[in-house]
Amino acid sequence: MKTLVALEHLIKENEERVKLQTRQLSNHESGERKLSRVVKASIETSLEETKEVLAKYKAELEELLQQDRAEVEEKERLQAAIERKKYFDNQNLRINNNIEISSDQKLEAMLILDELPIDINIDDNELIDIATKSLELNLTNHIELNEKFVKIKQEFQSLLRGCKNEKLKEIGLLNVRIPILILHFSTLVENIVDALDIENKPAFKGLPRYEDWWIHELWRSHQAYFALYKWREIICNLCITSIQKRAWFKIFDQWVFIKKTLDDKEELAFEYTFAFDALLRKHANLEEELDSKNLLSMEAIIKSITSKENFCTVGREHDVTTLYLKFKRKKLEEQDLKE
Repeated sequence: MKTLVALEHLIKENEERVKLQTRQLSNHESGERKLSRVVKASIETSLEETKEVLAKYKAELEELLQQDRAEVEEKERLQAAIERKKYFDNQNLRINNNIEISSDQKLEAMLILDELPIDINIDDNELIDIATKSLELNLTNHIELNEKFVKIKQEFQSLLRGCKNEKLKEIGLLNVRIPILILHFSTLVENIVDALDIENKPAFKGLPRYEDWWIHELWRSHQAYFALYKWREIICNLCITSIQKRAWFKIFDQWVFIKKTLDDKEELAFEYTFAFDALLRKHANLEEELDSKNLLSMEAIIKSITSKENFCTVGREHDVTTLYLKFKRKKLEEQDLKE
């Protein structure tokens, strides 16, 4: 019953107000904190009014509580729902103030909360367990990542300012998962570079380039699927530890999911895709192949490999030069002219 819940909260608020005003007057009488005549008179008047209102609310609550038990149960259900909402609304603050967990765990928990869909809630203990396990992947293991994550989010929002389609900006996937994935991708590359340096192995030469048509024709062309699979394996072989390999597979799944989701929206999402690509290039040195000769050369290699697998030929709509690729070339040319 909404009235019961509201009255209980009003009673609690007025009780707190009575305590505060009583304490102020008590401090004045003891000399701990003297009040002016005007202020003292104002507090005394307000205290009397608050007590009257409090008594009135208590009487109304008592009368309502005499009604049907079903209404009381509904009130208790609503109260529980309110408390649960408060619990999750204050989760960030509560986790941050928890002195029993490390700063790394706190940061990881914050990032996980940002990543969760709006209708998914996880209790504190479970959240800490997930954050602890996530730290084992070596994706987020120091406090500086918080600043980097905030910077990436700001850069992403800045790149989208010129986007004409306002509806896309409301999609949580684009505004939350993209910056988190870029952070994870960037951290993985840094970890690979550091691991190679520690083990005195040849320097990291960068990630292999991917091709837009692999995403555009995914599920319509076995060669697009096979090319993505081989590309994933090449990067997996660049990973030094098993933890890095597991982290890469998770990153790859998210990357393909986001790229395919944006690709399915076609020209509507070109600006978003371009912003996503630009940040991955900046923070993870992940680039797309833009040169047609290289695109055709790689296609020939893929065809040669897949022919041995006895796959079918590419679809009739196959074209290595996608609409987004043309858009991207034009966009980059415009940027080069400005520079």
